[in-house]
Amino acid sequence: MPLLKRKTLFFIFTLLLAASIGKAGMVVNAGSAKTVCAGDSVTLGGNPTASGGTAPYTYTWTPVAGMNNPADSNPRVKVIATTWYYVAVTDFTGNRVTDSVKITVDPINQVTAGNSASICPFGLDTAFLGASTNPPASGAIHYTWTPPAGLSCSTCSQPYALPSATTTYTMVANDGACSDTSYVTVTVLPPPTLTVISPVIIKEGQTAILSVSGGVSYTWSPTGTLYNQNSANPEAYPSSTTTYIVVGTGANGCINFDSVLVEVIPDSNLVFYNTITPNHDGINDTWFIGNLNLYPNNDVYIYNRYGKQVYYAHGYLNQWDASNLGDEMPDATYYYVVYTGTGKSYNGSITVIRKP
Repeated sequence: MPLLKRKTLFFIFTLLLAASIGKAGMVVNAGSAKTVCAGDSVTLGGNPTASGGTAPYTYTWTPVAGMNNPADSNPRVKVIATTWYYVAVTDFTGNRVTDSVKITVDPINQVTAGNSASICPFGLDTAFLGASTNPPASGAIHYTWTPPAGLSCSTCSQPYALPSATTTYTMVANDGACSDTSYVTVTVLPPPTLTVISPVIIKEGQTAILSVSGGVSYTWSPTGTLYNQNSANPEAYPSSTTTYIVVGTGANGCINFDSVLVEVIPDSNLVFYNTITPNHDGINDTWFIGNLNLYPNNDVYIYNRYGKQVYYAHGYLNQWDASNLGDEMPDATYYYVVYTGTGKSYNGSITVIRKP
């Protein structure tokens, strides 16, 4: 056999023998499983990562996100979430062996300060921080919230917040091995700016139109001497000096408070109002005679323009709503005669206008 042919056969035999030995003896070690803190960098692979077979080796690591060199035997990788890493090693003869390792991220990174929230001032709203998935504070995990002002608890997993001004809270959670920091902002919404006119001075028996602006809805109290207490301009008929409180609600749902002093000057004269609008809107629906309560033995007669009596009451309490025996009277001018029971009498006219 020629010498060249013998050398060629020997080379092929050597390669086949190396391949056989490599396939049988090549060992790949992706490294040891471990738990790390989120964002930590770790070194993958063993010491060594590949042995046996026929050197040199070619390394291919996946996934490559955060990895400095996926072709290195011991690359470093920044771990954000729990991940399985795989390495495929190919030796000089083409043999390929794989291995994998799981790098677990400490679950402390799953806690959260929660979602941002908006609340109204004056302690009427609360914002719950954290999340229901946060593990409770215990010997294994500790929470620290800053700043502590406005918090129900600065070491709880889910405190509630009542800040007096917009505040960003920082939550640091620590389980002894790792810590995690997150943030949440609680925005304190502005209340409406209410504008009122105060004081208002009237004589006893008169009514006063109160006024407020700056909100989108209102509630006045006390209600016992008010018409249309949910209006921006209710009508008040106090018999003595009274402070009325108004609660105004803004477009953002927050409220504010203000007050109006109605000063009542004592007076025993009757005050007659000559127009009523009985459309059941709570405003001027009945005929009002101021100070008539001072004359409990009064008699009130009302006539139409033809002189026919359409209403009578003894001890009138401002209740006539332009009806006669339950039937609505038409819009018109009517005429009254009022006897006080003390020898005095009054007469005049009343105009009935039913607004749409």
